[in-house]
Amino acid sequence: MKKNLIVFFLVSFLFSSVKAQQTPANYDEHLQWWRDARLGLFIHWGPITLTGAEISWCMRTDLPWCKPDYVVPEIYQQLYKQFNPVKFDARQWVQYAKDAGMKYIVFVSKHHDGFVEWDSKLTDYKITNTPFGRDVIRELSDAAKEANMPFGVYFSPGDWHDKDCRSATNDVFVKRMHGYLTELLTNYDIKLLWFDYDGFPNPSFPEETATLVRKLKPGIILSNRLEPLHPDESHGRIGKWGDYCTPENRVGSYCDQVPWETCATMGNGWSWRSNDKAKDLRFALRTLIGCAGGDGNLLLNVGPNALGEFQADFVDRLHEVGAWMKTNGESIYGTRGGPFTPTDSYASTRKGNVIYIHAFTFNGDELVLPHLPAKIKGATLMDGTPVAVENSKTALTITLDPSKQTPIVTLIKLTIDKPAIELAAIYPLSVSGSLAYLKPATVSSSIAPLFMHTAQSALDDNPGTFWSLGRNDSVAATIIGKKFEEQHSPKAELWLKSGWLEVDLGAPKLVTRAMLQELQWGDYSPVTSYSIDCEEKGVWKTAFEGTNIGKKPFEVNLHKPVTARKFRLSIKAEGRPALAEFQLF
Repeated sequence: MKKNLIVFFLVSFLFSSVKAQQTPANYDEHLQWWRDARLGLFIHWGPITLTGAEISWCMRTDLPWCKPDYVVPEIYQQLYKQFNPVKFDARQWVQYAKDAGMKYIVFVSKHHDGFVEWDSKLTDYKITNTPFGRDVIRELSDAAKEANMPFGVYFSPGDWHDKDCRSATNDVFVKRMHGYLTELLTNYDIKLLWFDYDGFPNPSFPEETATLVRKLKPGIILSNRLEPLHPDESHGRIGKWGDYCTPENRVGSYCDQVPWETCATMGNGWSWRSNDKAKDLRFALRTLIGCAGGDGNLLLNVGPNALGEFQADFVDRLHEVGAWMKTNGESIYGTRGGPFTPTDSYASTRKGNVIYIHAFTFNGDELVLPHLPAKIKGATLMDGTPVAVENSKTALTITLDPSKQTPIVTLIKLTIDKPAIELAAIYPLSVSGSLAYLKPATVSSSIAPLFMHTAQSALDDNPGTFWSLGRNDSVAATIIGKKFEEQHSPKAELWLKSGWLEVDLGAPKLVTRAMLQELQWGDYSPVTSYSIDCEEKGVWKTAFEGTNIGKKPFEVNLHKPVTARKFRLSIKAEGRPALAEFQLF
């Protein structure tokens, strides 16, 4: 898991246009319990909590954001000799998850630091060689099974403690790493395996690892992080061997075909930090609702302290989430996202003939959504209080006296005349009025083509979402499982540096100007040249050419007004660029 680099933000009006992709044959059967659960508890914990620094990442000085917490690796790797969490209680940890309304647990069995939390026969760097001396995975696995709580483990294939990893003797390491997985999946009751990406190519071939895991534990659920070569791939590229995508510390885009789960931490780090405080209930509920409304899960993280305790304010927050779920959980558990795609004002979920509107903000006593193509048979608050609704040809208006609105979120239950899942996604009207807003589009390549970074991510009136060019597959084939140097540089040969985005307006439209904007953050290269082209009688003709775009909205007037149905933006950079917005007027 990466350190919390970016302040968490609710990208609640991200949009995605996706196609079905390769998934295991028993997809519905083996993922259904997980999708129905919607909310799980993530736990990062280990000897590093003795210092209050971040797990694993505090060993590195080559990354600027690691330096404030830097712990010399030689010291870090000796901390386990002092680790004695005498207040650890597996049943209590599981009870915290249950009290919060969480339906599964994922615990870090081995982070990038290589420390293992079970009694492995393959290393001495393990929990049973600490003064504590107990097998934590055994106790958690048993406690979770006793409570009928599905138990999963996080596992980093990379290992910064093991000298064989990514060395001339890497084959020796891979055999050992596969041995770790064999121990975990043979000796413990594990339902989900949360593979992570440590910033370097996987030291093993992803296919070999995934094949071993599925053979050892048929039906197990796997995260997508066996094969990414960049953090944005780990967030949005499901790959060949995973079951779901894993956006980190940001709510994923609306996507009802690619399974996904946001992992977010309730504190300021993944493992326990000294002087840390739990984020407020607003953060927890808005994040959960944003995920469920986008048709994804939330894996909410807590880091216990060095004694094995959950910090008191984190426990309080879990109880508050649980209290809300006791009253409103039917709007989360077993639902699908939509049909209204999330915005800053609302999100929605659906189940059976019911649509749950989670209203964040009203304009006085009104909340206005797009028209709902169904007959509304009933509208109430969760306690049965009637709510006034008007479903005109252009808008669905919900009217509710401010005295009946609740802080953080007001939940309205709409009963309609058909199964809600039959309704197509309903997007809000364009804020900018762009002719290209969420129109069908294709790209030459994408870092994550089916989720988070689709062509529509640059057409959605949201500068926080983006499209970025993808891999050079021939170079990628030489890296995964073979080469071990870092590939984060946008100028690396792995990444494509030129490409295009094509949008179909559906019919010929008069276009006189365009607005362009590059992504405001991240390790991407600035555009050095671009052109806006239009298709006329099967021939692409240039309507505008330019050099720099920049991170602020940048408007250009075309050389002359153009009437066309299809437009294409072609970009070039010295490294891989990222485009936040492409709007046509």
